[in-house]
Amino acid sequence: MPDLNSGGIEPFDFIICTTKNIPDAPPILADLIRPAVTPNRSIIVLVQNGLNIEKPILEAFPSNICLSGVSLCGANEPNSGHITQDDPDRLYIGAFDNPNIEKQAQANAAHDFVKLYSASGKAKCWYEPDVLFVRWRKLMYNAVWNPICALTDLDTTRLRLGSEATDPTSPLNLLVIPAMNEIRAAALAAAKVKLDESLVQSMIDCDPIEIFCQPSMMQDVRKKRFIEYENILGEALKEGEAAGASMPTIKVLYGMCKAVQWRTREAQGLVDPVSLLKTKNSEKLSTVTGSAN
Repeated sequence: MPDLNSGGIEPFDFIICTTKNIPDAPPILADLIRPAVTPNRSIIVLVQNGLNIEKPILEAFPSNICLSGVSLCGANEPNSGHITQDDPDRLYIGAFDNPNIEKQAQANAAHDFVKLYSASGKAKCWYEPDVLFVRWRKLMYNAVWNPICALTDLDTTRLRLGSEATDPTSPLNLLVIPAMNEIRAAALAAAKVKLDESLVQSMIDCDPIEIFCQPSMMQDVRKKRFIEYENILGEALKEGEAAGASMPTIKVLYGMCKAVQWRTREAQGLVDPVSLLKTKNSEKLSTVTGSAN
């Protein structure tokens, strides 16, 4: 991509990133936006899911403000080019801490973006300085409903209808509730973020049951697209376990999503199992021969 700031185009004040965050499927976001970023000026807004998404951006652009955008908005694409929005647009904006930039300047940038986003009166946008709280809170939904729906191919309504409250082996009692509590434990241990137990039921009921909500990861699996499991599940698992939190359900969901991603990589020609097998057999033979000598 050519440098957009060298062809008579005014430098961008805000660069809003709403792509899926898939660090294991190139190109990475920093490379995509690099031609548009003006050092010391462009404010990068990450309206994306998950934890630690700011780290590669701050590393690539150390003189730029980076804002966190946590979006609560439901939309489906039942047919190509046909978008159905079944949940209103709400956006929480705060600043990821860039140690190279004065904190008030980062807060001011967040406030400025809130004003711009809210100007139409149609969308609701709030300044939220506690970035970690809103990100961990949304993970109670994203790290649970997203992979479970994607792996079972059942929407949130069907999983709820198929779960009896008194049945300990129902999907809600065996998968959803334990996984949400593991995210709560990880948030507290890793980031000192307290997520009330009442949020578990709130996250179970947050989708109107009549809409048969298909979380984005479920839609991506159905369309054979890459899934953004690393920042949603992988980072939460890494942060939680490093802080001593037990996360067995999240760990299983992460492993299964990783396997699904590998399947997609093969389908898109990014990995060749036959070539990999030949390489492994060759390495094994070389090791055996070396030991014999």
